[in-house]
Amino acid sequence: MTRPISIVAGESIPYVEEAFSTLGTITMLPGRSITSASLQATNVLLIRSITKINETLLHDTPVEFVGSASAGVDHIDTGYLQSRHIGFASSPGSNANSVAEYVITALLTIAGRTHMTLSGKTIGIVGVGHIGKLVQHKAEALGMKPILNDPFLAETGDIDHHSLDETLSCDIVTLHVPFTQNGPFPTHHLINSDTLACVHPSTIFINASRGEVVDTQALLDAITQNRIGPTVIDVWEHEPHIHWELVNAVTIGTPHIAGHSLDGKAMGTYMIYTALCQHIGVAPQWEPSDSLPSPSIPSITVTPSNHSEEEDLRAITTKLYDLLADHARLKALLDEPPEKRATLFDGLRKHYPIRREFHRTIVKAPTAAATLRRQLTALGFPHV
Repeated sequence: MTRPISIVAGESIPYVEEAFSTLGTITMLPGRSITSASLQATNVLLIRSITKINETLLHDTPVEFVGSASAGVDHIDTGYLQSRHIGFASSPGSNANSVAEYVITALLTIAGRTHMTLSGKTIGIVGVGHIGKLVQHKAEALGMKPILNDPFLAETGDIDHHSLDETLSCDIVTLHVPFTQNGPFPTHHLINSDTLACVHPSTIFINASRGEVVDTQALLDAITQNRIGPTVIDVWEHEPHIHWELVNAVTIGTPHIAGHSLDGKAMGTYMIYTALCQHIGVAPQWEPSDSLPSPSIPSITVTPSNHSEEEDLRAITTKLYDLLADHARLKALLDEPPEKRATLFDGLRKHYPIRREFHRTIVKAPTAAATLRRQLTALGFPHV
């Protein structure tokens, strides 16, 4: 790579200055404001998912390496990068645990509000990659029966694959697929008026994958016509210019933050940092542990009670992650002028409060039942 290294980085990437400052000079810019003009003296570009990487952005720039601190790559024209011999790294799996914890917290929250028990329920997991596998593991620990759908893995025999129709007919459906428009199994509007016909009126429906996987109008129609149960939506078509009527209709809506735990975001930074170090042939000098703060709740004590294990888990998880606060922040934008909402939506992501993952908090449960201790372990909690 040409020396010296000049880096342009999206300002929402955590710890980017701490990690990359020893490698070169850094210019921080809002992710949606990065243009070809701002890259004329740049050979390293670091972004998250809101910045589209394509020929329009990179043509006639000296960029030699692109790092995306996000798991998905639907915002990257990887073919163009290859044709230009531009180095590329993303961070698959970095936020997988964060998203899985979002799903489990959402299910425990809804179960508490609707007085239902999750144990014994079927959970249809559409997409069984990094996130889907973690959701499967955690759901099984809570007594749910996973029904898996992933046509790519079905071809390898790695999972007990079920049809999409059967998966969508479960008590709970959660989506964890990438957004694709081409190939043998495109996911654009995978969930539409036809496939939603498989969903029962009581089904809990979660989308924490990509907004374009779901046909917005079809989902809105299903909600308003009571053809679907509680809905939890974290991702939206055409972000940040989203369909605000759908925001108003869902049970829980959040501004694309399921993967925004501080631990997950820091790991995303670390993965592209080490990739760049390898690309330029230097030894990494920074690790997330150098920068991450101590958790605000280092430990929680579970005292003997008459509550079920599920109620105890709900009390623990919702204390550590107030999902309904995320929902309230997004719903509050409905009170703002429509022309301001897109900017405010991005602001909720940019200024997202610190959320730590469950494994950062020790649960003190010396007298807890064996079932609860096993569930705590499956959810990632260290416990004593």
